[in-house]
Amino acid sequence: MNLSKCYADLFQMSYITKDMDAAVAHARAQLGIETFHLSDQVVDVLCEGKVQALGIRAAIANIGRHQFEIIQPVSGPTHIYTDAVNLDSHIINFHHIAIAVRGDFANFTGLLAEIRDSGDKIAFQFPVQPEPSAMVAFCYVDTRRRLGHYTEYLWWAPQMAGLPSFPNLDA
Repeated sequence: MNLSKCYADLFQMSYITKDMDAAVAHARAQLGIETFHLSDQVVDVLCEGKVQALGIRAAIANIGRHQFEIIQPVSGPTHIYTDAVNLDSHIINFHHIAIAVRGDFANFTGLLAEIRDSGDKIAFQFPVQPEPSAMVAFCYVDTRRRLGHYTEYLWWAPQMAGLPSFPNLDA
């Protein structure tokens, strides 16, 4: 897989925490990020060949076309988040970058095929069965052996652009 073509659409740095309130306060005080969109989510993901309900708390700040994300794993297959970082080392811990998958849904399914051919393992996939009627689709790829972190690929329908979780990449 030729990652260099994807890096033009890198838009997010994501951190993991065990205390969302303290992490958001830290980001405000230390990084000057004032406005976060907070959400609690439970989604069914395909993880290790099984459909599992993943629960997270998320804080997202859009800064121009970039995004700063903090995730607090809550339930389900949280080991994808917790095995990769030492949650006791700092209030926020780097976990992954996210790359936008632009264009129509076929671009996302094509990327899934490329990832499978690359030898990298897909840690999470949503939706479980990719379908063109989806409004959002993502996968976390375990790129730790090559890059030292996970890589998320995120596709969203054009009408989602500009909403709190989806920055306008053309701004």
